[in-house]
Amino acid sequence: MVSRLTILGSLLLSAAALILIDNLLYSSDYIEKLAATAIVLALIYFFFKLILEDRIIGRQANYKIRYYYSKTASLLYLLVIITFMLIIWVDDIQALLLGFGLIAAAFTITIQDVARNFVGGIAIFFNRIYSVGDRVEVMDKRGDVIDIGLLYTTLLEIGDWINGDQPTGRLSIIPNGYVLGNTVNNYTRDFGFIWDEMTVPVTYDSDWRGAISLILAAVRQETGDIIEQSEKAMPFLEHKYFFSGRSTDPAVFIRLTDNWIELSARFVTSPMKRRIIRNGISQRILEGVEGSENVKIASQTFDIVGFPEVRLKDDDRTKMG
Repeated sequence: MVSRLTILGSLLLSAAALILIDNLLYSSDYIEKLAATAIVLALIYFFFKLILEDRIIGRQANYKIRYYYSKTASLLYLLVIITFMLIIWVDDIQALLLGFGLIAAAFTITIQDVARNFVGGIAIFFNRIYSVGDRVEVMDKRGDVIDIGLLYTTLLEIGDWINGDQPTGRLSIIPNGYVLGNTVNNYTRDFGFIWDEMTVPVTYDSDWRGAISLILAAVRQETGDIIEQSEKAMPFLEHKYFFSGRSTDPAVFIRLTDNWIELSARFVTSPMKRRIIRNGISQRILEGVEGSENVKIASQTFDIVGFPEVRLKDDDRTKMG
């Protein structure tokens, strides 16, 4: 706050000094425009920085709303400054706009990637392809969106050498132009839940019905709150999209293999807590198996049921001896 007051004071002092020079020492259109520029910059700075950002946006409790308001205010701040500078310094606005049009066309042809990234940034902002805080997959990179600029998006990377969708700590910088012609997977937009599966193999001599009940109980205990939240969010998804209702209740599916009975548990989870939820379910299943005599976890082992008969043939010389 102190530094901003210092900047505002410097602009006002500059404007006052220029006005005194113009009135007392040397009068010219150039000095008048400089004084007008200093006054306008001071007023714009006072409104956007001290009032809008510090007093209004800075007091927003929701960090995501505060982030987007701040980004919008910064963009408007630059546009207002440019507009007033043109009004003060340019006499023939029409000729200037024509020149800007030609320069913009040449700039677009020369630096196509920059222009594409800029358009992509506008598309992300207005179409809400993703927002800050979303978990997305872009250009084979998965991560949480932590910043959206005019040209680039910054992700906090997840996965790669770390399993379980947890952050690596590495930042991935993605060109915004990628969204214009490629697929973007958003894990949290409009419906902040995903379906996940866990597979548990049990032996054929196990009580498979009891194993199913054990797994379902473990899943319900770990995902009860998530199921309730997802059911509340489902009507919004059905209203916005051509989307028929999907059951959020956990289920177990059976598949027979040569070695064991494969039980696959399907359940709703949060993309941000996927590993934590799977860990909790796994612990509860293991605790249930430990307390049960009829459910056994299968593993890929080999049982040796017998050995072939081995006969040793005596050497002829041994017989002769």
